[in-house]
Amino acid sequence: MTCAAPPAPDPDTPLLADALRRAGHAVDVADWRDASIDWSTARLTVLRSPWDYVDHYAEFLAWAERVNEVSALWNPLPLLRWNTHKAYLLDLRERGAPVVPTIVLLGGSAAALDGICDAQGWNSMVVKPAVASGGKGAWRAEIGDPRAQAHLDDLLTRGDVLVQQYVPAVAEDGEWSVVLVNGEVSHALRKRPAPGDYRVQEEWGGSTERVEAGAVLAELATRVCAVLPSPALYARIDLVSIGRQWHVMEVEVTEPSLWLHLAPDTTIRLADAIGALLAPLT
Repeated sequence: MTCAAPPAPDPDTPLLADALRRAGHAVDVADWRDASIDWSTARLTVLRSPWDYVDHYAEFLAWAERVNEVSALWNPLPLLRWNTHKAYLLDLRERGAPVVPTIVLLGGSAAALDGICDAQGWNSMVVKPAVASGGKGAWRAEIGDPRAQAHLDDLLTRGDVLVQQYVPAVAEDGEWSVVLVNGEVSHALRKRPAPGDYRVQEEWGGSTERVEAGAVLAELATRVCAVLPSPALYARIDLVSIGRQWHVMEVEVTEPSLWLHLAPDTTIRLADAIGALLAPLT
């Protein structure tokens, strides 16, 4: 399942669809907002790139609830509800995972950004919407920047907001992503921002390469995946280094890019996992 006009190229879905067809499965790739689709005809509905859900958040959750009643939805509905609002980071912290220091502000409230940074001991921060993807709406600033306060004020008029400690290692060393299928590490990636930026997404000039996860990152990603509120068919755990300790930047279990063109082995593994879900539904 995808969206009508993805804001960025989606190489994953065609590769996965082709692998499933080669395995003998019937596959349709459909826009989640297409009212003509009868989702009850799908034994299994797999979310892949519904990237416009952030602009239609309530509609998306309502759609997922309807589909969940007539088709096997993966990743599961409870996980989607949890993951589509970035306050999940606070819950993940309560579950024992090391997360990037994060403050969640409720939409319609007022807050002094410098006061938050003073209380947390931060010299720089990132302000971002709680429902967002692809780095949209994110603003990095130093303490005392009035533009950051204005940005925060504006975002709060539209919804909940995250204020996070800025992690310099992202610009220096990049962000590391570990991809898991059924809770087991499949491959890893290193994402780097363009010079002078901190956003690692390719639409902002970032670049991505496949790397070896290593024992430490693999163990942490596996541990994080194990404490998610529901089992995950697929997951991408984004990690950054703070003071030489790894922290979770995000957990992506709704519509993550998996860079399957860099990992054909994962394409096959994910297709096999989907086939295993289909078997009892036949």
